[in-house]
Order: sequence, then structure tokens, then C-alpha cells
Amino acid sequence: MSRSRVSRRDIRLNLPRQERFSDVFPYPCYFLCDACGWLEEGRARDPMRRAADDGHHPGPCPSCHATAWVDLRQQTIALTYREAEAFDRTQVATRARRYFLIGGGLASTLAVVGLIASIPVLTDLPWMVMGIWLVAWLGLGRCMEAVARRAQPGRARPRRWRRPLSPPAVAETVRDDLQGVVEGETELETPLGRDRCVAWSVQVWSEDGLMLDEQHHAALSVDGVRLPADSVALDLVPRRRLHPAANDEGFVRFMARRGLSPHDASLQIYESHLVAGVPVTLHRHGDSDHPAVVLSQAPRALAS
Repeated sequence: MSRSRVSRRDIRLNLPRQERFSDVFPYPCYFLCDACGWLEEGRARDPMRRAADDGHHPGPCPSCHATAWVDLRQQTIALTYREAEAFDRTQVATRARRYFLIGGGLASTLAVVGLIASIPVLTDLPWMVMGIWLVAWLGLGRCMEAVARRAQPGRARPRRWRRPLSPPAVAETVRDDLQGVVEGETELETPLGRDRCVAWSVQVWSEDGLMLDEQHHAALSVDGVRLPADSVALDLVPRRRLHPAANDEGFVRFMARRGLSPHDASLQIYESHLVAGVPVTLHRHGDSDHPAVVLSQAPRALAS
């Protein structure tokens, strides 16, 4: 069994009582779904109590329905999980380089062998046909290289995420694209920039991919259509890169609650927010069986 698998197995909530850690943060943190990366709200607890005595265990994951929860309140567990993620990324990068070299070498070999094997056949044919034949073999080689490149680490799927999951009632309400001005029932504050808004989005990137993708919005209305809080996905622009201080208490707590290190200088942090009175577009996304609603900031032309 690999080191990463051992680490992940040891940090799940179904550990024996005596193997759990008690160095908990003095504020509520998220539970992390080890299967899909969903972040589930924790709750406040007495930091002097043993973690094993806290009976709050989330039910099935709202996204994938798994129960492989990681308790990010416990500092040692959060650190172990980050080390396991770093080990996983190293292993994936190593495999990607290996696949790329093998795929590229095999593609080049096939191109050369194909050309040599075609010479006796092509000597009596026009040079144009020979050129087409060579291009076809080189095209095959490029396709194989593209397949090899797909083995490289992706940057799309976040390690940790919490995006609104559209209830079926909201998806039924928004069947066609809807444009209008957004209004919010309550005012929010972005977690890092402290900007007043009705919706916000935060992304944290590492050199290997998206580490966190989190969104939150208040109850909204667009052209008379009411949207309950956290019922539509957000596509907000522009995204502003932040450079918070590593000793900023709010930033430290934000990162710790999500199992991320506030002292990792390689992380890139972006924050977006939406204010009332801005033109937006609502549209359905996904298949008919699992539709979702996305709220996008409308083009500037719609503001006039």
C-alpha cells in the first residue's frame, strides 16, 4: 500500500478512539469529503474536550453521498492530509512525465517506421501522395502525444470545494436564459477582502492545480425570480488576486478552517464579489437529469 493511501486511511473519521488526535483548533472548521473534496460545515466546540468525545459526524456528502470525512479541526490531521496531497501530486507528476516520454518516443518511432515501410510502395506514386502519407503518420504521432499529455496533472478539479447545489425547484424555475439586475435581501462581506456584497467567490491555486473553490451568496432576486441563499452557482468577474499577510488573524483562520496552510507562499489567492444593481444572466447548466443554475455577470453592454 502506498504512503498516500495509508495517510488517507488513517485520517478518516472511522479511526479507533485511541488513534484520534486532540490538538483541535479553538474555532469550528470544515469536514472534508475524502471522496470528492466537498467541504461540510463544522460547529463550535470546547477545545479542552477530547475530539473523540465530540459526537458530531456529518451524514452522507451532499455532493457524492460518501461518508469518508476528514475532520479539519484537528491540526495534526489537517497537516497529515496536506502532506498526503503533496505526495499524491508528486506521484502524478512523475507518472505524467513517464507517460509523456513513452508516448512521445512511441509516436516518433511509429512515424519513422511508417515512412520507411511506405517507401517501396510510394516510389511509383506522385510526391504529393507521399507527402500526404507522411503527414498522416506524423498526425498519428501527434495524437499519441496529446493522449500522453492528458496524463499530466489537471488544473480544473479542486481539492476542496463548496459551491451552491441548485435545488430542483430553482432549476425548474429557470428553464431559459434570464437577464436582469440582481438584488440581494441581505448584505454579505467577502471573507478576505472585507468588501460589502451579495455574493462572493474565493479560489486558491497551487503550482499543481486548484486547491480551493468556494462560493456563497445571499438570497437574491433577478427580474422577479427569487433565488434562495446558496441555490445557484456563481460565475463572477473580475477576479482579484490577494496578497494577505501570513500573520493576519482572519486569513489564518480562513485557511486553517479549510485545511490549508497560511504560510505557503506558493499559493495564489483570488477573490471575486457581486454587488446589488449589477446586470446578470441566469442560465441552466448540466444535463436534464441533474440541472444546475449558473448566475453570470452580464456583459457591460447590458448595463446601459
